[in-house]
Amino acid sequence: MQLDKTRIAIREREPLEIYDLGLIVMRVYWWKILQALAITAVPLTLINAALLWAMEPDLVVNETAGYFIVCMTMAVVLEAPLAGIPITVLLGDALFHERPNWRRMCTGLWPVVPRIFWLIVVLRGILPGMLLLFLASLDEDFVAYGFLIALCCYSLLFRCVRPYIGEILVLEKNPVFGKKKGMITVGARSYSLHTPNFGDLLIRGMWALICIPLACSIVLNIFGIRGFVFGRWNWDSMFLYIWFPLGLWLVVAFMTVVRFLSYLDLRIRREGWEVELVLRAEASRMKEIAG
Repeated sequence: MQLDKTRIAIREREPLEIYDLGLIVMRVYWWKILQALAITAVPLTLINAALLWAMEPDLVVNETAGYFIVCMTMAVVLEAPLAGIPITVLLGDALFHERPNWRRMCTGLWPVVPRIFWLIVVLRGILPGMLLLFLASLDEDFVAYGFLIALCCYSLLFRCVRPYIGEILVLEKNPVFGKKKGMITVGARSYSLHTPNFGDLLIRGMWALICIPLACSIVLNIFGIRGFVFGRWNWDSMFLYIWFPLGLWLVVAFMTVVRFLSYLDLRIRREGWEVELVLRAEASRMKEIAG
């Protein structure tokens, strides 16, 4: 591994360039990205289906099917940071290696799992959201449904001002609590990275709204292809439980790639990361020569 010879050129990019590069990364690593997405998306989809199973008998009613679609959408929105973790690990490895390797990627990741559970699953509302999702499915409980909407708004706001918690956890691997004096914790690292760049992060959050028309486009294309090929033009269980979540997860995968590239861009702009990589590469070469 040579730190100054990365698979993605380390330089500043404008938002449109980041999204364009995101499409290129998706094209080059599409199979690996789908594998990484499946690690979390498949079990999460099964969990969501189980939580919403109480609505199954009434899905023939359009109003219930619409309610199901909204609930499933909110579930995917809440779970997106967790679903994107394997993709982030993959891209972090692919940045410095020509061929990503799952064994190398997973090395040292196990100690980070408790931090991911606390900071991503609990504090970002995924676990409470699952409970509210189950309650909302029971006789269409609109009180739980209202709390679920509020939780989604909280999660999106938190994600807008602190978007790179996942990258800090799995790539930088900072501890939650500093056991030694001077140790940089997740909170301290998040504050130093996010707080001075609030305006920039807000603009990037606005750019991320492109995921809404993108999700609509993918889901409608899946619905249309399914209709033209198989003649199914209704919202049946197969579409609602499998094809609809699949369309949403594909958008999550793309937006995870974009967020990773935005994380690199922010570090380059604010911390001179490209200079750091060059210096570390030279130090490594000198150490090899001296050794």
